[in-house]
Amino acid sequence: MKTKTHNIKRARLLVAVLALMVGTTIAMSFTLPNEDEAIDRPIIKVTGGSANLKAIYRFHDVNDTQIVAAQNFGIEPLKLRSDIDSVLTGKLSLVESSNIFKIDKLTHSVPYLTPSAAQLLLKIASNFQQKLRDNGFAQYRFIVTSLLRTEDDVRRLMRVNRNAVKKSCHMYATTFDIAYNCFEKVDIEPDFEGNDATHRQLVNLLGETLQELRDGGLCFIKFERGQPCFHITTRQ
Repeated sequence: MKTKTHNIKRARLLVAVLALMVGTTIAMSFTLPNEDEAIDRPIIKVTGGSANLKAIYRFHDVNDTQIVAAQNFGIEPLKLRSDIDSVLTGKLSLVESSNIFKIDKLTHSVPYLTPSAAQLLLKIASNFQQKLRDNGFAQYRFIVTSLLRTEDDVRRLMRVNRNAVKKSCHMYATTFDIAYNCFEKVDIEPDFEGNDATHRQLVNLLGETLQELRDGGLCFIKFERGQPCFHITTRQ
């Protein structure tokens, strides 16, 4: 009787083991990727605060200075977003995320700039990438957090942001904000290998990039504390 009971237990154990092996095989067939399938690399964020930025890069071109350039080189402020279509041709350029910079999720602005401001943004991103390479770092992109605002956008922003001003340079499409508290590691050139960078290294290389363009007369820059960004207006 004991032998019969023992055999039954062994049989049940064998069935359980076989069922587990079959289940594992099926699960692996769904979770393992094909060798031919591309595996997306996760975006790695590098974050930090303003304490990492050297004092020489805490630019202080105030709004009264920047607004003069904005008015000289920008468009007439638009009341509503529905008015944008009327000035698109020749006056505004659509700005989209790329491998070298990212447009953040926008709530109080839209991704348009004057052609000269768009070129400035591209130059900042390109020069930043070159500095990363020159210093032996991997590839990272910065994040643009604000671009063109209509008068209606400014009114809505003033309700939730005490730092917002009615006389905003953003209304002229000459101005954009670049965050200094977050960067994203990306693979622009998969075959290129560089060292990982700290937030301190990234934000100061961005500051160095901006200083060179500011010293070259291409832009005005304000270091913002409340909203962690560089507030930048083209001078062309």
